[in-house]
Amino acid sequence: EFTIQAFCDGENLAPMPAAQDHPHAFENDQGLITGGMGSYSDVGGLLPFMTQEDYDEAVEIMKETLKAIAKETTPYKGSLYDQFMLSNEGPKLIEYNARFGDPEAMNVLPLLKTPMVDVCQAIVDGNLSDVEFEDLASVCKYIVPDGYPDTPHAGELIEVDEEAIEALGAKVFYAAVSQEEDGIHLSGSRALGIVAQGETIAEAEKIAEEACQLIGGNVYHRRDVGTAALIQKRIDHMEEIRNE
Repeated sequence: EFTIQAFCDGENLAPMPAAQDHPHAFENDQGLITGGMGSYSDVGGLLPFMTQEDYDEAVEIMKETLKAIAKETTPYKGSLYDQFMLSNEGPKLIEYNARFGDPEAMNVLPLLKTPMVDVCQAIVDGNLSDVEFEDLASVCKYIVPDGYPDTPHAGELIEVDEEAIEALGAKVFYAAVSQEEDGIHLSGSRALGIVAQGETIAEAEKIAEEACQLIGGNVYHRRDVGTAALIQKRIDHMEEIRNE
């Protein structure tokens, strides 16, 4: 399974680098399905188990959808978020969303080289063309309350050392938390995303994992997101599928 997001101006579509989400709550893809425990993207805009043909076929499905929307209703302008499943017959569409992906947007939007205001203006004007991204890998790991997703510990105080996290080269994106007089409190869902970039997925994962250790409180995260072992598992599984 993988995600491709795109900017749309009603007629033209500018795709973003592919990303892969990890919906299961616990490591090694165990536990309940969540909104997403983390994701990664790779250099070159592909994923380690994908080919350029896989990516191009998925983008073509998105383009055809955009044409159909314009023909049947009103041209769609905004962001498009598509999830695909790779099969031995190529990518198969699972779902569309008229929004950015969460957490996948945290992977690719920080890589955006083209100014966002220029992208938005091109969408409004209907003259969207190529949108440029930094050619880097990225890893996002979500910090969530203990007990998430079925019995999360809401209301508890957490400690976030933003300065130390940023010193590592990572970024903090807050989600389901509340800022109160005594600090940051959990709200019961995914609390914050830690995002790091690197020349390789391994480099980005190392930074992200170190940054996650700087979050204090009754929280947890999936340590295996972006690791070589889990990615190799994906590669091996895809090889089996292609050979069926």
